[in-house]
Amino acid sequence: MGRKPNPSDTPERSGLAAGMEENMKKAVAEMLVLFLLNEREMYIGEIPGELERRSGGAFHIVFPYSVIYRMVKFDYIEELKKRIAPDGRKRQYYGITENGREYLKELRGMFCQFSEGINTILSSGGEGNEQKEPSCKEIYEAGPQTVDMQSDEKMADDARSEQNYPDFPGELSKCLV
Repeated sequence: MGRKPNPSDTPERSGLAAGMEENMKKAVAEMLVLFLLNEREMYIGEIPGELERRSGGAFHIVFPYSVIYRMVKFDYIEELKKRIAPDGRKRQYYGITENGREYLKELRGMFCQFSEGINTILSSGGEGNEQKEPSCKEIYEAGPQTVDMQSDEKMADDARSEQNYPDFPGELSKCLV
């Protein structure tokens, strides 16, 4: 039997799309921050904007400090000498360490394996399901509105030509390990 709700617990977001989104962001935040820092040194204030810009607005974190400080603690990134940022203010910059590069490589491999498995399941249409589910690309392009079902032939063409993966902008979509 499942766990009974405890009124003193913080409200759970399980069962809500917002809860899933929040958990997914937490799961990939370290990987994405390491990815950016592997390209160039950055200060904390530019990381959220860069993530949002490069994800086409799909990924937004408000408070990256906990991610940064946790990765400093585990020697995945390091504080660098303060310097003047493009806005003219003196800022604390961060850079990736060799441990961080190894960790990033592990995270990317794990993420690719996991997301490919999920896409395989979702593109299977569900066993015993009479209607074909929309492809990831259709869902991504449609956004929050309803996606129309397509014919089996069109779905098969999409699966072959696009491998049912959404075309996310930038290098974040590549899973080279």
